[in-house]
Amino acid sequence: MVRTLLGLSVSSGLEGVDATAVRVEGLGLDLTPRAVAAPRIAFPPAVRDILRAPATSPTPIPPEFLRAVADTVVFAARQALSKAAVSPRDTFAAGILEPNRTAASVPIYWPEVAERVAEQTGITTLHGFADRDRATGGSGRPITAAADFLLFRDAAESRLLIHLGAAASVLFVPAGGTVSTAFGFEPGPGNQLLDAILFNGTRGKELPASVGKHAVQGRCLEPLLARWAEHPHLTRTPPKTVHAEAFGRSFLLAAFDAVRQLNASLPDLLCTATHLAARAIGGGCRFALMKPDGPRRVVLSGGGVRNGFLWQLVAKQFNDSVERTECVGVPALSRNAAAAAVLAALTCDGVAGNLPVLTGATGGRLLGHICPGDGRNWARCAAWLADQTGEYPRSNWAA
Repeated sequence: MVRTLLGLSVSSGLEGVDATAVRVEGLGLDLTPRAVAAPRIAFPPAVRDILRAPATSPTPIPPEFLRAVADTVVFAARQALSKAAVSPRDTFAAGILEPNRTAASVPIYWPEVAERVAEQTGITTLHGFADRDRATGGSGRPITAAADFLLFRDAAESRLLIHLGAAASVLFVPAGGTVSTAFGFEPGPGNQLLDAILFNGTRGKELPASVGKHAVQGRCLEPLLARWAEHPHLTRTPPKTVHAEAFGRSFLLAAFDAVRQLNASLPDLLCTATHLAARAIGGGCRFALMKPDGPRRVVLSGGGVRNGFLWQLVAKQFNDSVERTECVGVPALSRNAAAAAVLAALTCDGVAGNLPVLTGATGGRLLGHICPGDGRNWARCAAWLADQTGEYPRSNWAA
């Protein structure tokens, strides 16, 4: 049976919503997903400015803020389904992947956003996938590893997936392997650090899209980079995830102080931070490249692929042999949205969506909170769930 699921996520730069329609064949870990439409819808400027403001900003939050966020998510969902030539009535379910970002001054209440998506589209919507993993002692990241494995696996080609998101993340998918052979972690900082440097350095006048333009005009401050290389996260052994404060406010303040002491400029700081992100990825990935079955293809996704300078530095870490994930069928800017759709499918199929060996959870679990759609859609999903989860221990198979 072929099902169409919808995946939704917020871009790492908090500019807008990525929506991806995904067609899947098969069940559970035998799923074969294929992304068929992936538009990006920008947030209204007022919403974007509130999201990008620093946490200490005293900007009052208008009461219609959450509604505007939800309306953008709903519009993105409808655009993806329209481009895929699928009606909401024929859509099996939707998944929302909340952004892995702590810099926003306003936490979005995602349960209400999910409820609004279910209400306005009639599609049963799953959200909060990381919550159950954290409840069992895990970090909640990388929560998309099992979904990414299904999206990118290949019988003949090993692949190294690098996601240039709020934090950088990597996942090694060996040729012909099972989900238990996938290995991934977060080697270091990503767009969140670069965007925060630009935002604070320009007092909010520049958008994340111009990070690379400024960074390429600077010079790498080698003494500062050498100091950063001793950061506790970078010296830890994988698997590991970037803690919310690892490269947060304290790191940022210290970075600006160091730049003033070195009589350097904002482009110099951005250039050095970009080198840090690229070198953290390269150093962290050598564990895979040294294996006999190391990746034959390195593919990049996430908002960082639009940063030409970051792309260039990451490519040098792999002898310039990197490609965007479009080459293997997944839009680079919509990898998280596609993963959200696959996570929703796994839960509906009664299969755990987390990989405890990577997140640190005590076991595999069914992920996500469910917001029922309209009567027709929910009846179909409920019947499917009841049939697939008849033997509940199946939920631990992915572990």
